[in-house]
Amino acid sequence: SRRWYLFGRVRAHDRRGERNWVADLLQDQAQIMDLLADPRIAGQFLPIAMRVLFWVGNLDLAVQVIGFLASSGGDDDTAILVDAALSDLLTRLENRVDEPEHETTLSILTKCVQLGCFERLPEDVRARYWRAHGRRTLEISDFENATASFTRAWELSTDAQSMRSSVAGWMALAVMRVHDFSELGLDPKRPERDEALVWLERATENEDAMVPESAYARGMLAYEQNDYERAIRCFDAANERLRRVDGRDAVMIDRTSFFLAAALLASEAPEEVSRALRLMDQALETVQPDLETFYSVHEALKAKDRKLALRFLDAIDIGRGTAPDQLLFVAFEYLNLGEAEPALQTSDRVLHVAVDLDQRIEAMRIALTARNMQGQRDEARQVFEDIRDLLVQRGAFEDLEKLLKNEGFVGQALDFLEIQCELVALYELMEDRTYEKAALQQSIARTLRSRKEVSSLREAHALLREAEVDFPDLVRDDLAALEKLLRLNDATPTQLDAGAKLVHEVADVLGHKPRILVVGGNERQRRHHPRFEQLAADWGFDGEWLMANYSSPQKLVSAIADRLKSGLEMLVLLHWNRHETTEPALELARKAGVPARTVHYAGFTSLEVCLSEQFERLATAKC
Repeated sequence: SRRWYLFGRVRAHDRRGERNWVADLLQDQAQIMDLLADPRIAGQFLPIAMRVLFWVGNLDLAVQVIGFLASSGGDDDTAILVDAALSDLLTRLENRVDEPEHETTLSILTKCVQLGCFERLPEDVRARYWRAHGRRTLEISDFENATASFTRAWELSTDAQSMRSSVAGWMALAVMRVHDFSELGLDPKRPERDEALVWLERATENEDAMVPESAYARGMLAYEQNDYERAIRCFDAANERLRRVDGRDAVMIDRTSFFLAAALLASEAPEEVSRALRLMDQALETVQPDLETFYSVHEALKAKDRKLALRFLDAIDIGRGTAPDQLLFVAFEYLNLGEAEPALQTSDRVLHVAVDLDQRIEAMRIALTARNMQGQRDEARQVFEDIRDLLVQRGAFEDLEKLLKNEGFVGQALDFLEIQCELVALYELMEDRTYEKAALQQSIARTLRSRKEVSSLREAHALLREAEVDFPDLVRDDLAALEKLLRLNDATPTQLDAGAKLVHEVADVLGHKPRILVVGGNERQRRHHPRFEQLAADWGFDGEWLMANYSSPQKLVSAIADRLKSGLEMLVLLHWNRHETTEPALELARKAGVPARTVHYAGFTSLEVCLSEQFERLATAKC
């Protein structure tokens, strides 16, 4: 007949291994149903159809075929074939990966458990079906229905101890609202712990039948409660039972090894240290811990194996989505291990993601420490400038003061004199710090006096005269000593009132106003620009003050070169300029024959004294 002829062709192609031909035929559901309509053919055709449908992965059609055959009646042999097909289908469904073009595994499982013949299956097979159904329901966060499915699986697995261990473990996950064992992490404040423990105790009560996933979950909850002895036993049991062939349980093996190592370290058992380190080394190939949760583990690793502690930090995912406070935590630990470069990279990551100013400042503090460790003075200075500007912007003057007084922190960014100059500028912004400012000016003056150079002595004298206005008794002895030193050097203190006269003398020789360029400083010094402009008007010179460019010193050097080409009589570089600015600028000035000088800026008086001395030299040279 027609049916037998068609079946004969199907069997012939199948025997020749031409599964593609059979698969194409199976796309015509009408022909499938026609063949299954004859019980004599159905018993022979069903195994072929199932085998090919499993091969092409079309399990949704496979369940339709089984359902049609089951609903068509038939003899006992047909029933046996249907049951066998459902059992074989279950094996495929348990490990199936869903694909967009096919029906979901959950939908297929739902159809299977709704078949009239489903209740005819052995209890252990039905338990497996409901467990698979619960797992797929858990994946979509339908925790209520997942719990219902696992409950049915639990009720059907009374005689299968391994199945009961597995189902109880999955039930515990549903209670804790976790999708998979590989996603189960530590939560010391877990609200569902008590209910989950009931199921996990059931899952692990029979050690011989305990499945590794349930042992792992019980170990996790023991670890959360600091019951490291129980955690070690559970993780060891899981490790022994996990499958290692073809990397089937590779993810769980690494996670179990990690937590077993963590529990061993936390237990502080000396005889287990070497095993803990070996397991941790293995686990860090794939596990990405977070430092906040496993800080004690990291501390133990630092004490036992510095390289492994560093690997622990390297394994932490600091990519997109990581909270800034976590990144800061990691960066601090890199510093503690003496690893400046990764600390720098992590702090840079914080600056990319953090909005909170406190977090940004902490990141820059880490960067400054790292630059100090690397001996990168210019880069450290740039970071300090950023910190200073942020703190000044916030009005956090006391915080900036603390930083400047911590010489170990400021490190190579600033030398002693620069720190004092920074404090003077800071105290100009703060209330009730007049005395502290005067005391610092006195200290700076003493430092300058120790250099024994006439220019330094004059600058020191001018600073003391400024402090003398408010605190004459404080600086009286220092002024007398300085004036004596100046006389010994056949020099006199700079007379700022004589500045205009000196400028006029130079202007008479030049035939035009002297042109002066001052370079350096930031927004805090910008408020001194009006004083500079007023000084230029009072003395009679043309002056320009360029702010420092810490992000692109080359642009500033280029601007200086342009000014030198257009004509200058004097170049003054303030001490805040980076090395990449100062050295090229001095060389350009030398080639242009323009007098140039660097000066420590301890207030506007420092600049006045410098300009007065330079005009005195110009006047002497021109005349």
